[in-house]
Amino acid sequence: MKKIIFFIIILSFHTASFGQKKLKKIELSGFVTDYKAKPIKNAYILIDSIKTKIKTNKKGFYKVVISKKNKLITVFSSNHGLLEMDYLGQDKINFIFPESIKKISNRDFFKLGYQKKRKKSNDYSNYSDVFQLLKNKFFNVLVSGEDVWIKGGGISISNGNPGLIKPLFIVNGIIVNDISNISPSDIKYISAERTKTSLYGSRGAGGIIKIKLK
Repeated sequence: MKKIIFFIIILSFHTASFGQKKLKKIELSGFVTDYKAKPIKNAYILIDSIKTKIKTNKKGFYKVVISKKNKLITVFSSNHGLLEMDYLGQDKINFIFPESIKKISNRDFFKLGYQKKRKKSNDYSNYSDVFQLLKNKFFNVLVSGEDVWIKGGGISISNGNPGLIKPLFIVNGIIVNDISNISPSDIKYISAERTKTSLYGSRGAGGIIKIKLK
């Protein structure tokens, strides 16, 4: 009987320890500055495209508690624009806004697909395909058939003629070449961003369209 009780206690201990590890949170912190190393205050921090109540202080410093399951950290300032970084488990991330980045108003910010708070699920089943969804949901997206461009994206020169660079498609954190086979009803959330970060280099010059599936 004593052996059985001892076994149950040990099992309970391991189960509790496993649960604690599984639910372990990480305190992420860092500084947000412009290209002159000047602190940017009142910049919002977003976790996986969801706006939080966390803002930078007058020193440009922020601190937020996140989970290892989170994948994307974004900082937004209406005076400086937005920047994103993939989250890989680190406890410090600093953001530096480049000189050339475009300002984004609060109204346009949410039109890009970011959310004020997490929703259970978006229902896009009324759209016939993902291209119709992009065309109707985002004011900054141009669609012609299955060709997609983001307004204000980079421009390439081919045979002496300028043309818009197509955006980078990222589905569930993975870069893909084609999104035509994605059903709108399978999409949890979608965003179209004209962002210029060093994370994707020249590949992101035409902007980025991110899709997370249910």
